[in-house]
Amino acid sequence: MRLILDASVAVAAVRSNEPSHAASRARISRVLAGDDEIAVPAIFAIEVGASLARVGESADAVCAYVDALMSVAATVATIGPLRARRIRDVAIASKLRAADATYVWLAAQEGAPLCTLDKEMTQRCGAYCRVIPP
Repeated sequence: MRLILDASVAVAAVRSNEPSHAASRARISRVLAGDDEIAVPAIFAIEVGASLARVGESADAVCAYVDALMSVAATVATIGPLRARRIRDVAIASKLRAADATYVWLAAQEGAPLCTLDKEMTQRCGAYCRVIPP
């Protein structure tokens, strides 16, 4: 399956105390095994890295994990001025945070479902893309 992977799923896959840890871990295992194909915005690596570092994961472990995910990503979407305007429009229309709007925009662009744990994204992005849980 091709999907847009939200950072929330990648973070929950590492953190055993997260409510959706098992499902997220299973999804990440499928991604790393090549069973699922992912597309992510360039900010994905920053979000996952920062989130895991903030909760005390070692820098080496965080970098290895993020690098592994980025190495299997079929698409890493960069954000230039034109895309920034389009993402801004999604953010304004859906009332989403900037990073969240980036994932929603990418899902709409790619015509792929957005795999997320974020309830706000799930509630607000229906006009742009389909949302699936891990």
